[in-house]
Amino acid sequence: MLKFFRRIRQHLLSENKLSKYSFYAIGEILLVVIGILIALQINNWNNERNNDKIEQQYIARLVNELKKEIKTYERLRDGFERQNQSVQNLLALWKEDNPVVKDTTKFWNEFFAGSGAGPWHKEPVIWTQLVQSGELKLIDDQEAIEALFTHYADVKSTADNYREYPTQTTNEARKLIATTFAETDFLLNPARRGRKPPSEALDAVFLNKDQYRVIFVRVAIIASIHIGSMEQLIESAQNAIELLEKNLENDD
Repeated sequence: MLKFFRRIRQHLLSENKLSKYSFYAIGEILLVVIGILIALQINNWNNERNNDKIEQQYIARLVNELKKEIKTYERLRDGFERQNQSVQNLLALWKEDNPVVKDTTKFWNEFFAGSGAGPWHKEPVIWTQLVQSGELKLIDDQEAIEALFTHYADVKSTADNYREYPTQTTNEARKLIATTFAETDFLLNPARRGRKPPSEALDAVFLNKDQYRVIFVRVAIIASIHIGSMEQLIESAQNAIELLEKNLENDD
């Protein structure tokens, strides 16, 4: 092909047909430009196809991550509901003039539920990777992106609140429990670990029931608040999933 064009140029020059040669040169330049533009367009198409493929992969992974998060929030919500109910049962018992523990196993399960909260938040792997790598721009749906930013802002806010208030309160509960049980050898005797506390431990708890009531009321309030918080996180995660799934291509 190059030899063919070279021969044409040589033929035109040898015959001094400069005007025709000029037109030919312009035409040849246009062909080169058109070829470059076509190559660039093909390259753009390939890049778009690759980006679309990567976008689909990220969306699928985000959806999967959010679904796992929802299971965590549901588990936490159920745990807070059990904690709240356990504390309510204890508070009702401690309000009685002559409280009687009919089921000591049930009592201790509810009692220790009052100090059972702990840190739960883990950084979302896929979302963090997208934000930090700058590849978030690969996802075109801005509504879905905004929903994700809103959701993870709520997650961080809830986690920060959780670490500050429930952990502070349950730490106080644990300290009081340790102080109360220090009056017995239950915590110091390895042979008793994993077993039901002795009757003297139960007596020690009821002797300090007013102190426990103050702390456990706070535990119940915090548990109630976080039940609602988990519900909100479940809802925002589900909303983000619905928006993301609209962008997933159907393999069928």
